[in-house]
Amino acid sequence: MISRRSLLLSGLAVPAGALLATGPAQAASDFDTVRLQWFDTLIGSYDLSDPVVAAYVADSAAVAQELWSSMDTSSGRTYLWSDLDSSTVSAVQRNNIGRLRTLALAYRSAGSSLAGNADLKNDLASALDWFLAQKYGPSVHSYDNWWDWQIGIPLALNDVCVALHDQIGGTRVATAMAAIAHYAPDPTVTGGSTSTGANRNWACAIAIVRGALSADATIIANAKNAIADVFPYAGSGDGFYTDGGFIQHEYFPYTGGYGISLLQYLTYAMLATRGTPWAFTSSRVSEIYDWTQKNYRPWIFRGAMMDTVRGRGLSRFYESDHRQGRLTVATLLQLAAVLPAAQALTVRAQCKGWIAADTFFAYDSAPIEQIRLASIVLGRAVVADSSIATAGESTQTVVATSVARAVHRRPGFAYAVAMDSTTIKPYESANNENLKGWYTGEGAVYMYLPAQPGHWTNEYWPTADKYRIPGTTVDTRTLALGAGRGSTNTWTGGALLDGNAALGMGLSFAVQTLTAKKSWFCIADAIVCLGAGITSTDGNTIETIVEQRNIGPNGATVPIVDGTAALTQPGSTPTMLTPRWVRIPNSCGYVFPAGTTLKATRADRTGKWTDMDHRGVYDDTASYTRRFITLWYDHGINPTGASYSYIQLPGAAQAATAATAASTDISVVANSTAVQAVKRGSDGMTMANFWSGTAPKTAGISVDQPVSIVTSRSGGELAISVSDPAQRLSGPVTVTIDGAATGTISADTGVTVLATSPAVKLSVDVDNAAGRSFVARLSL
Repeated sequence: MISRRSLLLSGLAVPAGALLATGPAQAASDFDTVRLQWFDTLIGSYDLSDPVVAAYVADSAAVAQELWSSMDTSSGRTYLWSDLDSSTVSAVQRNNIGRLRTLALAYRSAGSSLAGNADLKNDLASALDWFLAQKYGPSVHSYDNWWDWQIGIPLALNDVCVALHDQIGGTRVATAMAAIAHYAPDPTVTGGSTSTGANRNWACAIAIVRGALSADATIIANAKNAIADVFPYAGSGDGFYTDGGFIQHEYFPYTGGYGISLLQYLTYAMLATRGTPWAFTSSRVSEIYDWTQKNYRPWIFRGAMMDTVRGRGLSRFYESDHRQGRLTVATLLQLAAVLPAAQALTVRAQCKGWIAADTFFAYDSAPIEQIRLASIVLGRAVVADSSIATAGESTQTVVATSVARAVHRRPGFAYAVAMDSTTIKPYESANNENLKGWYTGEGAVYMYLPAQPGHWTNEYWPTADKYRIPGTTVDTRTLALGAGRGSTNTWTGGALLDGNAALGMGLSFAVQTLTAKKSWFCIADAIVCLGAGITSTDGNTIETIVEQRNIGPNGATVPIVDGTAALTQPGSTPTMLTPRWVRIPNSCGYVFPAGTTLKATRADRTGKWTDMDHRGVYDDTASYTRRFITLWYDHGINPTGASYSYIQLPGAAQAATAATAASTDISVVANSTAVQAVKRGSDGMTMANFWSGTAPKTAGISVDQPVSIVTSRSGGELAISVSDPAQRLSGPVTVTIDGAATGTISADTGVTVLATSPAVKLSVDVDNAAGRSFVARLSL
């Protein structure tokens, strides 16, 4: 009898009289234990009387039935499916074994219309024989993308062999394992070089299962040794960073892509090896819990994984922000089983909150790995358990300098900024994907609101103007697909103090003359956006994009400009506006200085996913049309020292937007290439990005090195935060702030209070600080 793992591991109660669908037989050895517990991550035990679980089983079986009906089962076949007939595109073979995996899981899912179907079992065995002889084995030379041969195909092939272990016989399993060993013999090497990050983790998970199915303890032990390299926080290159970042492919933030896959397969490996000689230690479990809070939670909003950390995945029609968020939640539900009780409760409460905010339990028929049935069961149990609280959204602001990303979070919104530098590139365009991602990580703003959870998912990327991504300052010349311009900027990030952040990024390039200084000062519910020194001599129009908001197909929403509806008729011809404030209903308010001139459209745009994804495998070729409200500054051709200034108020009502425009509470103190600074009188907040160590004293602050600073005077306390976003300073920074203090309350290591009167003077050693903020608090 299989253990009722999906219930026992969750610590959740089994309803009395529940009808449980069960999996394979009791383990007879440690190898069997690994195999059976891996099977439990796929399917496990479940209650068929739960209509949601039953529907999930039925829907997955319906997809499998279609695949079976269209599969060529003839003895002389040259393909398994007519739309997957290729010997040059490796992804076709990955999709072939992926479909066999779908069929195998349907066969093994009790309650499925295909469960235990003898004809399906025979067809699966025959198809596997054909696949291993014709498409994946020692006699087949690998081609196209190494990833498919060494990772993609082995992941699915392992699952097929685990699911059908007792049905297809030891010889077939051995043949499959020999094929994997042929292409991926050593998990420390992938693609001809040392494996790192998600690739190392995938390769090790594959080897653990291969070792179990081959009854080879050495393979498993070697994989466990190799996977150890995934755990330490990175100081450079691929991996997790203590500031909340995750990098893959050396230059790209990828929490929402490779990071999810790493979490998935590390979780499955931890679950599969429990109770065996290869079990993970408690210290490793503690490390992965830290990742869930530092590296994953900040980038999820209402169940969606933010596009800013999804890399080239944002160009895949089947991999939306919500789908990736659901995969993350599904994995965390399983991970909770290996965590200590208090940590498990925290993770389950967070999952419960995301499930409540999203559509978690519906089956997604995209022909890639789905949310596993075992996770659906656990999700249902968490939702039903009244002892588990429903956690709210994180309100923690994070500045992840490691990946040139930041997110300012408040109870009513999340505001993410994607930046680039010499070490973090603006976008990845590999394998003919994300070919128009030019500006998605170059000062791009991603605003998430509870009232618009589907804004980015609703065909934003195929239809939006890729030259007008919100927040960016761009040269409007036409770019080649997949083109790069070689950022020479070194400043990304800024100082963080009590949930408020001064963010900054420079614009400079190797192959174009556009330069600028850009800041986002995140003060509670307002973000002050400044740009200075906008200069170019390339002969093209330069624009700064305030907004490009998706209002849906035939969207009826119209912007309100100074209290009057504008752009009431859709059209692509720009309208000139001179607003003090603009509000897009149910979205955001924008406040501008007097005399500002903007261009605006409320226009329909049509595009296809295949405009930016040319892989030619599993395409969506349909045309989509969405209506956008777009606001932008036109700086003209070859501007010299142009600038912009506006306040963004995510989720603000019309009255609040108008009130901010009429108020002097927030003031811009400086907006130059030497320093950009703002003050907010109501809470004593001052923020400044000093781009030069010789910048003049600004807002009562002087520095001797280029740094980012946030100060707050409130409740008899002066708080000061200092950061070196460029990570180039090797000695101490001296910061002087007008006004005396009476004493030091606290100071981070590295901060020395040199004087408290007649002015406060600090020395801050930012050497090797990786852009993190140093905080001192003084009494007034």
